[in-house]
Amino acid sequence: MSCELCGRPIVGKPIRVWIEGSRLVVCPQCSRYGSVVKPRAVARPQRIVKRKESGMGFESAVLVSNYNVLIRQARESMGLTQADVAKLIGEKESIVRRLESGRMAPTLELAKKLEKLLKIKLYEEVRQEQESPKPHEFQLTLGDVAVIKERASKKTSHS
Repeated sequence: MSCELCGRPIVGKPIRVWIEGSRLVVCPQCSRYGSVVKPRAVARPQRIVKRKESGMGFESAVLVSNYNVLIRQARESMGLTQADVAKLIGEKESIVRRLESGRMAPTLELAKKLEKLLKIKLYEEVRQEQESPKPHEFQLTLGDVAVIKERASKKTSHS
């Protein structure tokens, strides 16, 4: 991994900082030019569930964006209640309620149960082509085009 400011390889742990309104991953030397971004306490659920390599690309299963509407419409068209669906898939009714409201994304295992019961498709396969890395190619970094200004407090301490 290389520093997004100076372009040098990052040795050790990369640091996320805010510099001039942009969030960058930088080396420890360049971290002094910005304020360190604190990590989030709660991680959001990931939409990409599985990823397998095949040839020159990756295949991923991605949750469809309107999964909550699909679940509710399929359940209603089959004349089932949320409690009926929960019982048939072996889950709590509150899980079905949260899925239909969009407050919870189904795991791959739960999605397979729902797909089988309701005869819908909740995950779709996405194929992403992988670019082969080009060795020794020059990469322009933010540090190449930006003029780095020292903080006023550091200038006064050096005077």
